[in-house]
Amino acid sequence: MRVVRIYHEGRDPAHRARDRALVEQGVELRLVVPRTWPGPSAGLDDERFDIVELDIDRPGDVNRHRYIQRELRRAIDAWHPDLVDAHEEPVSVAAKQVLAAAGALPVVMYTAQNLDKRWPPPFAGMERRALARVAGFYPCSRQAASVLRGKGYAGPISVLPLGLDPVVHHAGSQDVRANDEVVLGLVGRLVPEKGLRDAIDVLSAVRARRPARLIVVGRGPDAAAGLVRAEDRGVGNAVEWLPWLDAADLAAAYRRMHVVLVPSRSTPTWVEQFGRVITEGMANGAVPVGYASGSIPEVVGEEGLITPEGDVAALSSTVLELVEDADRWRAIRSRGLARSQKLFWSCVARDMVALYQQALETGAPGDIGPDRAAAMREFGPPARTPASRRPFALPGLRASYLAHRVLEPIADLAARRSQ
Repeated sequence: MRVVRIYHEGRDPAHRARDRALVEQGVELRLVVPRTWPGPSAGLDDERFDIVELDIDRPGDVNRHRYIQRELRRAIDAWHPDLVDAHEEPVSVAAKQVLAAAGALPVVMYTAQNLDKRWPPPFAGMERRALARVAGFYPCSRQAASVLRGKGYAGPISVLPLGLDPVVHHAGSQDVRANDEVVLGLVGRLVPEKGLRDAIDVLSAVRARRPARLIVVGRGPDAAAGLVRAEDRGVGNAVEWLPWLDAADLAAAYRRMHVVLVPSRSTPTWVEQFGRVITEGMANGAVPVGYASGSIPEVVGEEGLITPEGDVAALSSTVLELVEDADRWRAIRSRGLARSQKLFWSCVARDMVALYQQALETGAPGDIGPDRAAAMREFGPPARTPASRRPFALPGLRASYLAHRVLEPIADLAARRSQ
């Protein structure tokens, strides 16, 4: 099977693990990536599959980056694929371009959007057309699958987790013993909704009972507030601040942790969509403990612990009870290590190939008919924010899109005519 995949994060070698696994499954693959994108970029010439770099507008803007249409079409046509895989949200500009460039070819698509958002024009129309045209979806959570089905998508859906590289992620030697230091971890963007200050409060509560430290991996604007909170709580010397790490170094950091904290809080338009730190942490021997927000309970499953969103006292007591019951910690840890064997990229790629085959056989569904009750029965409820089950997306999306597609070209034309 010959496949073209388009993925904005494909410059990052860690994000190409899925592609390497697809090649191992026998897929003849071409990966199309932006020529520039924020973040790691390495090894484009070292992979066992073809990689094409294309110029884009708005690098770093996940939903609004844009290719040159004729170049995207040429990159697809030249590979003579059986199928096109757009690793982009159906509401994105790139997805719209891929659907146009693919012609009559079957297209499968990714989504992580687990809120049943109401999009402003023109994004709502772009989403509806994608749901009618795409021959198969691979959302990363059941919540995202529920959103798809609820909005009327009638084609095949295969819920596929964000996978793990077994070479990188494996069990550490960490253990919980009486009076030993407990190591907590927080990994990700340091923004208010990711719960850095809550994690520091948990550290303070644990240290009131036994030695403990917190490893923080990441960067972001909330770091300064986190430093202040740590000093206010008297635990400044017990927080270890690390920058963004590559996959191997991050896995090594997980293997130092007993508990990986996931205290994400929802905002009016966002909830946690997967929580890669959950599966990465458990694969390296740490037990995830987080809030019941977004997809966190679904991804944690029986291999971690969940507390009410925003209840720092409950989160702290849950962590304390866990680390003071070594047998329970070891039992949960063992379940996580066992489950991680099913999350390796080889397993995910096998299921992706099955979806590709199904998409080739069934084609696009055509008509869409929203049925949220049916979606609930099949996949359970989508995520919700405290304020709304169906929040409005950011109004700025429409203004930005119109400025980019209408006002900027008009200004460019006027400038050329004045020359």
